[in-house]
Amino acid sequence: MARKTLFAALAGTCLLALSAAAPVQAQAQAQAQAQAQAQAQMAAPAADPIATLPADQRAFVADGRTLAHLGLTPEKLRTALAPRSAEDRAAYVKALMDMVQAAKFQPGVDPAEIALNPMARGWNATTTVRPAFLDKVQREPGPFSLKRYQFQKPGVPTFADAPVAIRKEDLVAGKVEVAFVGVPLDFSSGWRDAKHAPVALRGMDGLVGADADGGVDPGLVLTLADYGDLAIDYMAPDRSMDHVRSMIAEMAAAGVKPFIVGGDHTLMYPDVAAMVDSYGAGNVAVVQFDAHPDAMLDDPHFISDTQTLSRLMQDKVIKGTDVIHVGMRGRDADVETQARLKAAGVRIKPTAEIAARGWQAVTQEIVSGLATGPKNVFVSFDMSVLDPGEVSAAGRPVPGGISMREAIPMVREICTKSNVVGFDLLDTAPILDTTYVSRLSANYILHACLSGIALRKQGKG
Repeated sequence: MARKTLFAALAGTCLLALSAAAPVQAQAQAQAQAQAQAQAQMAAPAADPIATLPADQRAFVADGRTLAHLGLTPEKLRTALAPRSAEDRAAYVKALMDMVQAAKFQPGVDPAEIALNPMARGWNATTTVRPAFLDKVQREPGPFSLKRYQFQKPGVPTFADAPVAIRKEDLVAGKVEVAFVGVPLDFSSGWRDAKHAPVALRGMDGLVGADADGGVDPGLVLTLADYGDLAIDYMAPDRSMDHVRSMIAEMAAAGVKPFIVGGDHTLMYPDVAAMVDSYGAGNVAVVQFDAHPDAMLDDPHFISDTQTLSRLMQDKVIKGTDVIHVGMRGRDADVETQARLKAAGVRIKPTAEIAARGWQAVTQEIVSGLATGPKNVFVSFDMSVLDPGEVSAAGRPVPGGISMREAIPMVREICTKSNVVGFDLLDTAPILDTTYVSRLSANYILHACLSGIALRKQGKG
C-alpha cells in the first residue's frame, strides 16, 4: 500500500513538471521561429519603395535636378518612404509634386515682366555722358592729375594713384595701356556691400610700387589711368548690363586693358561679353578664379552672380572649352554641376587639386592650356576663391580656399605668360572686414596682374 502511494506521488510530480515545461518550450520555439523570420527578412533584399509609386511619380523622382532643388537625393527619399504604406508613399510624393508646381511661374497670375515707365523724362539719365563743351574749363584730351603736391600721399584717391580719364578721348590721347574702372553693383551677392569696393580700394595701399618677387614696378612700365565709376541702375540691375558692356567695349576699342573693380560676380557677364564684342567670337579665353561654379540654370532672374558662367555659355558668348575654372569648392559645386560643366568642356582646377599638387604645377597646366586656345585672355577673380580665414570680406565666403601666398604668384604668372586683355576683381564687400586686410589683399591681387602685364611688356613673358 505504501509503495502504491509513493508511486502515485512520484507520477503526479512528473506530470506536474511536464505540464510546467510545456509553455516554456512553446515560448522558446516561438522565439526561435520569430528570430529565423527576422533573419530571413534581413537577408532578403528590401523592396524599393520608389518602385511601388505610380508611373508619373516615378518619373518625377527620377529627375535628379528636381530632387536636388528640394534638398533631396534618391537615398534620402527612399529613407523617408520606406516605413510608410503604399498609399502614404503616393501621398508623400504627390505633396512634393504639388509644391514644385506651385513654385513655378503661373500664367495669368504672375506677371511675366516688371513694369517700367518708358515715358519717364530721366529714363537714361544715369547713363547719359556729359558733353565736354559743358566743362567750364576747356582742355585738351588726355588723363589729368588730381594732385596738388608733387609728392602728395593722401589727396583725392585714385586707383594706383593714377591720373583720371573720363572720356574715351582721354584714353586715346594719353596712350593709356591699363585703365581701372569701378562698377558698384551688388544686388545678387550673398552679403551686399560690393558696391563700396571701388571707393574702398582707391583709398587703400597695395596698388603702387614694385613687385619684389616679380622684379618690376608696373607703374613705371605701364601707362595707367583711373576711368572713374560706371553708372548702375539701382532699381533694376538688368538694365545696367548693356551699359556696362558697351563702356568696357569702348575702353577696349581705345586700346586699353580694362581692370574692372566690382561689384558682385554678375559683372563677369558684361565684362566677358564686351571682350568678345571687341576681339570677336571664339577669340577670348576666360580664367575664372571663384569658389562657386556660378552655373545655375533655373534662377528666376536671367542676370545674377549665381549663373554668370552658365548664362555666358547658354547665350553662346563663349564656349565651355575656352573656360578654365580655378578654386571651385563648397556646396554649390555638386557632382551634377561639375559633370555638366566638364561635359561642356570647362576645365576645372578645384581648390583640393591646388592643395594636393601645389600652385606651381596647377598654374603651369593653366598656362599651357591657355596657349592652345584663343590668344586673348580675360581673368575674372572673385574674392570668394580666397580662404575666409585669411580674407573675410567676400560676398559669398566658402571655407577652405586658397591663400594669398598661392593666389598672388598664380595671378602674376598667368598675366605674364598669357596675353591678358582684361581683368575683373569682384565681390569684395568692405563692410565684412573692419580691418584693412581684405582691401589690401584685393589691391595686391590687382597689382599681381599689373606686374605680370608689365613683365610681358618687357619681354619676360
